[in-house]
Amino acid sequence: MYVPPAFRSDDPVLAWQLVEEIRLGCLITAGVSLMASHLPFMVERGTQPGLVGHMARANPQWKELDAAPVLVNFLGPNTHISPSWYTTSPRAPTWNYVAVQIRGRACVTQDRERLRQMVLDLSALMEPDGSPWEAARLDSAYVDKLLPGIVGFTIEVDHVDVQLRLSQQNNADDQTRVRASLNAGTLRERQVAETMARYLDSQSGPA
Repeated sequence: MYVPPAFRSDDPVLAWQLVEEIRLGCLITAGVSLMASHLPFMVERGTQPGLVGHMARANPQWKELDAAPVLVNFLGPNTHISPSWYTTSPRAPTWNYVAVQIRGRACVTQDRERLRQMVLDLSALMEPDGSPWEAARLDSAYVDKLLPGIVGFTIEVDHVDVQLRLSQQNNADDQTRVRASLNAGTLRERQVAETMARYLDSQSGPA
């Protein structure tokens, strides 16, 4: 992923925080053919953080995963930025977004109990606080019926790129105008405005 210096973040804490917030990643492999799957991921914490996921056994991509190099893209809040929001002209339209790209090597999980724990952990992680449904209370026989239909895997991470493209190239006045316009817009635009406030206000310089 090409990341201009003004938009790059080398903060590993922020990188994994973004992955956990975005959660849905696009897993890309280039084996016999180029394949991609959109999957939710867990971050496996440790000395060297990694990713944990699973996919349907019917998905042929899993057959190209074991020991294979992979790319996982996480795209966060994003939206179009209109030139009409700037004080100076002429200006070109652009796009604000948050993205994390992870490169690593995948390992398919063959252990049934490990797979069971992966599924239960992700299910528990995704369920909102206060939900009456609990993964831990699932009937064991029901889970056993599900397991043959899925394949679990882990990704040992080699490299992480983070891009926060949030109008840092603009002066303070234009940044304020962009945020004000986004705050008055659609849900997606308001999410980008919130992201700009969250990251730009905490920084004394470019990300």
